[in-house]
Order: sequence, then C-alpha cells, then structure tokens
Amino acid sequence: MKVVKARAKPLDLSNSILLKGEFREQFLAQPEASDPIVAVSGCALFDKDERLLPLVSDYLCGNFRKTKLADASVFSFAYRISYLLDDLKAKSEYESTDRDEALLSVSLGQLEAYLGGLAEAGLAAKTIVGRDAAYQHFFNTYLCKRLDESPALREDNPYETGLIRGGTAHPRGIIQPCSMQEIEQLMMHTPCERERCLLQAMYDAGIRISELPRLTLQDIRNALEIQNIHYTSSPKDRPLKSDYCPLVIMGAKGSKNKYKPRSTLVSRATLERIEDYHRTPLYRRCSRRYPTAKETPAFFNAQGGAYTTKSVEKLLYRVSKRAVKSNQIRRNISGHKFRHGSAYLFLNSEDLGADYADRLVICSRSLGHNHLETTEIYSLIPQDIYRKLCLPGSIGKTKAAEMQGLKERTFKPIRSGDKK
Repeated sequence: MKVVKARAKPLDLSNSILLKGEFREQFLAQPEASDPIVAVSGCALFDKDERLLPLVSDYLCGNFRKTKLADASVFSFAYRISYLLDDLKAKSEYESTDRDEALLSVSLGQLEAYLGGLAEAGLAAKTIVGRDAAYQHFFNTYLCKRLDESPALREDNPYETGLIRGGTAHPRGIIQPCSMQEIEQLMMHTPCERERCLLQAMYDAGIRISELPRLTLQDIRNALEIQNIHYTSSPKDRPLKSDYCPLVIMGAKGSKNKYKPRSTLVSRATLERIEDYHRTPLYRRCSRRYPTAKETPAFFNAQGGAYTTKSVEKLLYRVSKRAVKSNQIRRNISGHKFRHGSAYLFLNSEDLGADYADRLVICSRSLGHNHLETTEIYSLIPQDIYRKLCLPGSIGKTKAAEMQGLKERTFKPIRSGDKK
C-alpha cells in the first residue's frame, strides 16, 4: 500500500476530466472554475491496485489538515492500519469486501488474534503496542464516533475498554547503549572532521537524528555565550569557563507539528570543537547562502547542503558498516543507541549531581522526557552493579572529561583547500 500526502500543493484543474464529461456544467458553476489553480492539502492511503481506501483516507485527512496529529504520526498510523487490512483481506470472510470495508465489521476477537499473531511472529513488544494504539485512535476518534450530525460509522467499539494488548511499549530489558569505545571507532572511520564533530555533538547532547537538522549556528553561539551574559558582573570580569553549557534543542516530539524546545547540558569541549569547525573556510563557504545565523545549519553535508534525518541515518549506517568490516565494533549503531549512551554519561558523571537521583532528573530534562520512568528505562542496570562491570579506573571520569578526551583522540584539522 502507498501513502500520499500534500500540504498547500498547487493543483491545476483546467485539465480536469470534469470539464469534458457529463458534470461539466456543475463544475463550471463551482468557484474553482474561475480560478482553476487551487491549493490542495490532504493525506490518502491507496491499495496495491492504486485504489483509494475511503474510510482510512478520510480519517487521515481529518488529522492531517487540522494537524490533530503530527505529520509523522499520521503517516505511521496509515501504514499500521494498512498492515491490518492486508491481514484481513487474506482471510476468506473478507475476500469479497471492497477496499477497506473490513474495518466496519472486524471483531474484538479477530483483532486479538491478529495482535497475538504478531507476538508469535517475533515482533517487538514496542511494535505491537504501537499498532494497538494506532487502531485504538482510529476506532475511538473516527469509526465509532459521531461526526457533526452524522451517526457513527459503526456502533460497537472493540476499543471501548482500552487497548487490546495493553502492556507497555518499552519491555523491561537491558538496553545496549553506544559505548565510548564504539563512538570513538565510528568517528575514526570517517576521514572528515565535520562528520566527527557531528557524531560527538549527537552523543554528548543526546540529540535525536530528527532533531539534529534543526540545530543552527546561532544555537551553538548562544550556548557558548550564555555564561558570559549571566555569570559576569562587569566587563572587567573574566568569563567563566564551566565544563558544561546549556544548549537549546528544538525537540522532535511536540504536538500538532510544533517543536518542543528543551535545554540539554553539553560539554564545553564539544561546543568548542564545533566552534573550531565553524571558523574553517569550508564551513564559511557553505554558510554564505544563509542570511542569518538563526537560519544557518550547525553542520553541512559533503555537498555543502543541510543535513536531513535520512542523511544522518545514512551517515551512521556508513561509518558503522566500515567499523564492523574492520572488526573494530561488532554491531551497527543506530541514532537511538547514541541517546542511551548519552544517558549513561549523565547518570555516571558525579559532577552533575550529589547523587543518582539528582543526575536522573538532569538526564531526564536534557533528553526531553516528560517522566522520570522513561529515563530510567535508558539505564536498567542498577548503578552499583554497573560500576562493578566497568573497567578499573573508568569510573570517576566525568562527562566533560570523557568528551575532552574524545576530542583530543579524534580531532582532525580541516585545511583551507578541503572541499568536504
């Protein structure tokens, strides 16, 4: 199946088949006939035969146009519903149903069997709960809800009492974070200082791969300058050189397509490494096309353009593949493993709080978690046991010291003639 979306996309109706058919007069009587260029916004799901699925598409359009859900959530829900439809259409009782009509009659028992089958097939608990939540939203807010004066499309609601599978999207298992040794090997397997700089920034700040493209030159400047503004009393005072600076990040999980800003503590060593990159002729050449520092990306790709979520994913995949091939690491490293590694740095840096509880609060705020329980999942090994697992002498290093050492071991000067 295929999801198609458009937001305020121009559409020329002058070549519409309505102008040539039996509905020509009706079309000419519409306002669009006087100005055939219209702006189209909507989201639709099509089956493998390129046929529109009307029920699901109407549900998607309502959420997409009014931004009741973030765009990424709309697309995710569309695909999750399509997986359920594929499963239902493969059953004999739904072979003759048209398009997505099976959703009007699917029973609680059939939904239980489908979700249970996913577990038996080995899908992760997080994946199953995500699908269950998508179906709950579809039934509760569209199929089984009265819209305006119209009756609900179906009276019985299999989700009337809540999620079918229940449980949690985060199984209580030990998380495998990206370690300091792994991040160093990833950085050593790219010859570009700008990419090494980007990887250290992601690891230190716990940035999601979808958030990094929104990090700007002005954000880095603000992080380094904030102490000069707030912690000096006169021009004669020397600026403080704290080990950490607050970096504002436009978070990726705000509601209604809005970003949720948060502040995270980043090591000064990392920010100064980024600042050194910003002073290079390579960065300055790329930044000339942007009018202000607020619009200038903090990092540029090999073509001199801004990074996207996909290009950051590809960068991680590329350097992971190289490091695995050279037998320096044993697995591919995803962006979310960077977040887990960042959490361990926060929780084990004794300069960031009097005790583990203090560090947990700082870590939670820095990673943008609404609940401490979410942050605790990032480090399920009790801290006293975790310390026993670490190499002798490794405990006691602060987050700032780790980042300073990483910078010193992996720094590669950018020459004036370098093109990427």
